[in-house]
Parts: sequence; C-alpha cells; structure tokens
Amino acid sequence: MIRHSRNIQNISFYKYIIEKTARRLLPRSLLSRSLIIITIPLIIIQIISITLFYGNFISTVSRRLSDSLTNEISFVVNQLDSAPEVNYVSIIQNAKTFLSFNVTWHPHTQLDSPKLKKHYNPEPINEFLHNSLKNRLNKPYTTDWDSNEDQLIIYVQLVNGLVKISVPKKRMFAGDIWLFIVWVVGSGIISFLIAGILAWVQYRAIRHLSKALDKFGKGRDPGHLMPVGSKELRRATAAFNVMRERIQRFIKQRTVILASVSHDLRTPLTRLRLSLAMIPQTGLIKAKEIENDVKNMISDIEEMEHMISGYLSFARGEGTEELSMTDVMLLVKEVIHASLRSDKTFISINLPHSLSAIPLRAGSIRRVLNNILDNAQQHGGKIKFSVMETKQSLYFIVEDDGPGIPYDNREEVFIPFKSHSALNGSGLGLAIAKNIIQSHGGDIILSDSLSLGGLKVHITLPK
Repeated sequence: MIRHSRNIQNISFYKYIIEKTARRLLPRSLLSRSLIIITIPLIIIQIISITLFYGNFISTVSRRLSDSLTNEISFVVNQLDSAPEVNYVSIIQNAKTFLSFNVTWHPHTQLDSPKLKKHYNPEPINEFLHNSLKNRLNKPYTTDWDSNEDQLIIYVQLVNGLVKISVPKKRMFAGDIWLFIVWVVGSGIISFLIAGILAWVQYRAIRHLSKALDKFGKGRDPGHLMPVGSKELRRATAAFNVMRERIQRFIKQRTVILASVSHDLRTPLTRLRLSLAMIPQTGLIKAKEIENDVKNMISDIEEMEHMISGYLSFARGEGTEELSMTDVMLLVKEVIHASLRSDKTFISINLPHSLSAIPLRAGSIRRVLNNILDNAQQHGGKIKFSVMETKQSLYFIVEDDGPGIPYDNREEVFIPFKSHSALNGSGLGLAIAKNIIQSHGGDIILSDSLSLGGLKVHITLPK
C-alpha cells in the first residue's frame, strides 16, 4: 500500500514537472498558441510530403530513366560490337539522329580505369545508372560527370577499341530540385500567412469580448457588443449581451425597490412618530383615551410588515430553488386544480394532449401562474387559460374579462411598487412574476384579449 501511494506521488510529481515545463515553453496568448497549432502540423505535412516524394516518386522516376538510358546505350554498344568496323559510321549516325547520342569511336584504345567516378548529385540517379550499366553491359566502362556541364560521358571498352558516348544530362533528371523546394517552402509560407490572418481575425473578436468582460467586471459598462467572428463567438457575444442586460435590469430593480421601500416606509413611520408624540408623557394614561391611537399604530405596523414582506418576496426572487426536469403537464394540472378549489371561474381550459418535460424551477413557475390567475379573478372574474408548445418554446396564455390595462401603463406595472390596481395591491406581483420568467430566459407580454375584452397575459418559456 505504501509503495502504491509512492508510485502515485511520483507520477503526480512528474506530471507537475511536465505541465510546468510546457507552461514555460508555450506562449501565453491564444493567437500565438493558435499559430503553433497551425505551424506544427504544417511542418509535419511538408516533411512527410518531401519524404514520400523523394522516397517513392523520385526514386521510381530515376530508376526508370536510368533503365531507359541503359537500354539505349546497350543497344548502341551491341550494334558496334557485333557489326564490322565499316558499318560504324552508319550506326553512329543513327544513334545521333534517333537517340540524341554523340558517339565517337576510338580504335585500338584501352580504358585506363574501369572504376566509376564519384560525383555528388542530390538525386539517386548515379547509383541507379551505375547498377543498370553494370547489369546490362557486361563490359568495362566508366562515367565522366565533370568534363562537360551539359553532357554525361560514358566510355565502354570493346574488343577492338573504345566507344565514347555523350548523353544530355537533362535526360536523367525529372526536374530541378530547387524548384520543388521553392514550391514546398513557398506553399507552406503562404498557407501559414493565410491561416495566421484568419486566426488573428478570430482572436480579435475574442480579445474584444475579453476586454468587455473585464470592463463589466470592474463596474464599467462596455455597451452593447456587435457579434462578430465564428458562430460560437457570435453566440458567446450574444450571451454576454443578454447577461449584461439581465444584470443591469436586476441592479435597476433592486435600486428601485430600495428607493420605494425607503419612501413608502417614511409615511407610516411618520404617523407612528406623531401618534407617539400625542400620547401624554406624564401622569396617568387611560387606555380608553388612547385606544384609537393604538389601533392606528398597529395598523401602521401591519402596513409596514406587509410592505417588508413584499420586498423580501421580490428580493428572494427565485430563492434557492434549483433547475430540475419538470413534468409541465402535471404542474399545469396542479395549478388548475388549486384554482378550481379557490372558486375561480374558467370559461375554457385548452391543454395539448402532452407536454415535454423541460428544466424549470417548478415552485417559482407555479407561483407565477397562481399570481396571474389570482389577478385575472380579482380584476375580471371569468378566465380563459391556454397552454401551447412548439419545438423551441412553451406558452401560457391567461385572458380575463376585466377592465384591462391601458397601453401606456403596461410597462409600468412591472416596476416594483407601481400598482395600477384599484384593489390596493402591493405592486410587486407582476414584478416578481416577470423577474422569475426572465430568469428562465423567457418573457411576459401584456395585450388586449379579443375574445373576452379584458387583459391577455402571454408567458413565453424557452425549452
């Protein structure tokens, strides 16, 4: 057991050393790392292509060129070796005409050294030509690569003399090596530049998003960001814009609540102060004489408790409830059942045969639906409730036959403590509902009910 733990510690130590070394060697910026990711495969591909080119293509072509040239030389040598000397002129002329060989006959001449002269050449043509001549000629020979810049000279020893054959060197080469190297290196550089420009464009979008996040984290508003770059970067930018708007709306709502609470609590506190000031400070106090003042103070305290309770409900928002897969059909049926027990009057309830299970904060959504249905009953009496589903969204629609809300006041009803109700509401119900729905990525829209003539509440939740 101890040895096993030591092995784990050693592996962890080596892993730490490797990661630390890699962090030191690798550049810090994303652009530099992206260029390395592009460069390393590019270099590997170039090395592989050069290796395959020289290992297969050039070798095959060089071998075939050497075999072809050797066959022609063998043909000429065999013609000279088997024909009488009086026919050498015609054989030499035919070799020049049809094979582009310059053939010279040196009678009664001996080959000084049959060894192959060494000559550096980056292509394997030397070795291939030497092996081919050795296997085909079966006669002493030597090659001269240096005497002539454009010609390869081959000397072959015959019985009665020496044959000198001059062959154009271009017949033995598939192409210039420098041209291939320039093509490989040039294409690699061009590919690297194009990839670098594209990577820089993507990096610029990431850098703008990073700067915006840094500004926003320091409390400075970077403004609305224009989505640019790849699809993923556009989605990230759009998500940042949505997050920024939600946080700003959240801060604005909390600021409004604090201002409203401080303003609204001032009135009952002032009344309490006045009521306490009216109570005699000395002598005997009869309970009957201050009964009304006590009732007023209790009423003011109850009003303050109601206001503070509403503020806490809004401040908690979704509370600590976590998202979980929710059976929406079951949740809707529970809300409808609870509403029927509260004597709510439904003209119609339109539900699909089934609803998909989606991630929700079930308690919060249930509270929103109950609040909307309570408002519909209080302001109207008759309710029409519908649920619809598409591939992207889930819709809850509640309509009533009440007086509705004027078009100019529909945005204000979502502001905390701004109630347009004649029933003395706290002004937090719709504000809490919208806060919960927007935390799910949805929205609440108010409009006129065409069928009942009252208010229509349209709730959208993404799936």
